[in-house]
Amino acid sequence: MANKKRIVRYRKRYHINLGVIIIASIFIYLGINCFIYLTRDKVSIYEVTKGECEKTESIKTTGLVLRQESVITAPSSGYINYYVKDSGRVSVGDIIYTIDESGTLSELLKQAVEENSTLTDANLQNIREDITNFVTVYDNIDFEEVYEFKYTLDGSLLDTINVNSLNAISESVSADGGNAISINSADRTGYVLLYTDGYEGLTEDTFTSDNMNESSYKKDVVSAGSTVEAGRAVLKYITSEDWKIIIPLTDSQYNSYKDETAVDLYFPGEDIKTSAYFKIIDRDSKHYGVIDLYRYMTRFSGRRFIDVEIMGDTVEGLKVPKSSVTDEEFYRIPIGYMVSGGNSDDNGFNKEYVDNGETAVKFVATDIVSTDDEYCYINLSDENITQDTILVKPDSDEKFSVGEKGTLTGVYNVNTGYTIFSQIHILSEKNDYYIVESDTRYGLQMYDQIVLNADLVDINQVIFK
Repeated sequence: MANKKRIVRYRKRYHINLGVIIIASIFIYLGINCFIYLTRDKVSIYEVTKGECEKTESIKTTGLVLRQESVITAPSSGYINYYVKDSGRVSVGDIIYTIDESGTLSELLKQAVEENSTLTDANLQNIREDITNFVTVYDNIDFEEVYEFKYTLDGSLLDTINVNSLNAISESVSADGGNAISINSADRTGYVLLYTDGYEGLTEDTFTSDNMNESSYKKDVVSAGSTVEAGRAVLKYITSEDWKIIIPLTDSQYNSYKDETAVDLYFPGEDIKTSAYFKIIDRDSKHYGVIDLYRYMTRFSGRRFIDVEIMGDTVEGLKVPKSSVTDEEFYRIPIGYMVSGGNSDDNGFNKEYVDNGETAVKFVATDIVSTDDEYCYINLSDENITQDTILVKPDSDEKFSVGEKGTLTGVYNVNTGYTIFSQIHILSEKNDYYIVESDTRYGLQMYDQIVLNADLVDINQVIFK
């Protein structure tokens, strides 16, 4: 019988490959960190810059001008001629206009103009000023004002020539007996406007929202040389240097200016800046601002509507995103307990402690987060000052037990690589940013690095930028 061979299989030994384990561990570590990095909220950093913002918003609008005005009517019917320019200032006794019932004066003036129509240097200077003022305030949108100015200038030229000619024909007027000619002189000093508009009796108590509609506004002008009926309004006096501007206000503007009693004004057409008293009234369920002025009547005597800007207050400081701002609690300690000690100028407190059964006092330095007139604030995590720590007031037997807390508003400064709380004082806000006070003790400085979203971190947290 043949011998049978018996084959015995041995189990193969598995050897631990240390290199594989290390590489696998590295991949696992990297995978976990990549997962954490991809899924966690990112901490973004913002660099503090300089900024400015309007504390109260500027208002650019068109206002309704109200004055004390007195309308003059024609004493008789006939041909009218003026001897002053529109918006001109007159003194008592100056000839303002004549009414010629028979037409004799008109013919005499016409002849005198044809014989002697020379303008004096003063006349030419006044005309230049009229043209310059019109060019300064002209707006292409209101082209119809060109025609109105042309008619006004034509009338001013004729009136000026008539004034120059009136003396030359005075004898002819006397020869006519004077019965058919009415010569009317100023009985007061003031400004004369050679038109009416129906707004003469308006006050801040009687105007309506319809009066604010400039598109429906019309002047009633009587041209020199035309005929008028007795009782017809031919001109008006401005009887006071005081005047008002009524401006419409939005709800936002009302809230910004409801407590203001004075404002700074800018008239863009004339490049004039001034200050004026201010108040707010309600009319027809709308808000209106009332600006009281006592200057510049000469420049604006002929205007019923005027472009004006109320200049808002601008504040300057540091620009901080609203998302960076947070509130933190701190221990609040009466400022009288804070001292400087040790071998430096570090701030801290005299802390009471027990040494071998004996009560003693030692100085401990601490980081002061902020101070005000009454308190200084320190971190709750401070190692030297904790809950119920007893502090001793300098040069006194008074003691204070730490525990009272206060809340401050601020941001997390990360210049050193971890979050340090910096208090801020908000001056104003605009959109997504605050304007905060700069150069404050314990506060922010230009180019400081702060956490953009304060909700993602805690105080004293390490930040990898």
